[in-house]
Amino acid sequence: MKTTLTPLLLFLVFITKGEGMKPRFVDEIRNITVEVGRDATFTCTVSDIHGYRVGWVKANTKAIQVIGTHVITHNNRVSVSHDESRRKWSLHIAEAQLEDTGPYMCQLNTDPMLFKMGYLDVVITPDIVDIRGPSTVIEGGVARLECEARGEPAPMVFWQRENTREKITTLNKKDGTKQRAVRVEGADLHLQKITREMAGGYLCIASNGHPPAVSRRIQLDVKFRPIVTVPNQHIRGVLGKTIGLECEIESFPRAEISWVKRDPPYDPIETGGRFIKEDFHSTDYKTKSVLTIYNYTNQDSGLYTCKARNEMNIKGDSVDAIIYLNSEREYSTHDDRTTPDPYLILTDYEFSQLPYDPTFSHNTENPYWMVSNKSPTVPRSKKPPTTDRRVLNSAPTSQRLETFIFFLLLSVILID
Repeated sequence: MKTTLTPLLLFLVFITKGEGMKPRFVDEIRNITVEVGRDATFTCTVSDIHGYRVGWVKANTKAIQVIGTHVITHNNRVSVSHDESRRKWSLHIAEAQLEDTGPYMCQLNTDPMLFKMGYLDVVITPDIVDIRGPSTVIEGGVARLECEARGEPAPMVFWQRENTREKITTLNKKDGTKQRAVRVEGADLHLQKITREMAGGYLCIASNGHPPAVSRRIQLDVKFRPIVTVPNQHIRGVLGKTIGLECEIESFPRAEISWVKRDPPYDPIETGGRFIKEDFHSTDYKTKSVLTIYNYTNQDSGLYTCKARNEMNIKGDSVDAIIYLNSEREYSTHDDRTTPDPYLILTDYEFSQLPYDPTFSHNTENPYWMVSNKSPTVPRSKKPPTTDRRVLNSAPTSQRLETFIFFLLLSVILID
């Protein structure tokens, strides 16, 4: 039968008067924090014990644990020990459980009773039991990420981006305005009006003040139509050299990329021979496509289209970007200049204004491309001067005056 005697009464039963000085505590009892399942030990150091006894009591429940060397509690995980000098008395709690948490009192059955107190804190380090949420969301949609954590004490849970330099974008519940923060408190994270910039890894982090904190990752992908850009829209190729055309694509899922030369028959350019297509994936969303042309010829000049398409192109269309490729001589041969001489001098702006014309062609004998039977579109600053106009403009004023007088006199003679 479990004893119901108070610690003081129980000590009176076992009290044995000693001789000499009464015992006293040498130092304090240290507080202990252990994880569930670990062993905990309190040590009580006394002097001049003589015939007095040391007892242990769980103070918050007044449950007696040990008197002297006798274990009173029915908890078989509790034991007691002391050293040969009987100065150090230890209370051992094996495989500590949450119910073992609380204050423990070391008592001396003196009159009056002396005691020292220590606290046992049994904790469960934080753990994330589950993390839930959609893996993919269409741009403009919503997503709810949920994180279930446990621990003792109950852990604090918050979210942050895997890339800590990126912030989490949420909507203010009151006015609907966007707010951005490095971390968002709470087990649930609500994302609305999702944009492609919100794609990536999200971390649920749980901490209860007892290291280590734990985290779990969830990946959120955002589906969107491809975006195609070109770093250089106007490329000049040197005859016989290697030239590279580049376009950059952002998309999810990853887009199918093709290159097309916008001259008949408008077929996609296949990799092989002088034309090599390579795609370089920097992230799950970004790809750089490079079309390399070896041994460049004038016949390779023209308009090139970089085309991208993924499942978000519902109608089967594609997103295009255009590069204009023309030729230039490698070095000037008629003077000492070392800068390249242009073969084709249509500007990007002028070329973009030209409508498609099936008769559009180029003549390698003529340094200017001809559009149908029209005169070439040439920047004003680059038009080659006409010989007659140059001579007329360069004639001195006196020479022109003499010519005028000559024709005037000739008119008078003919009239007479």
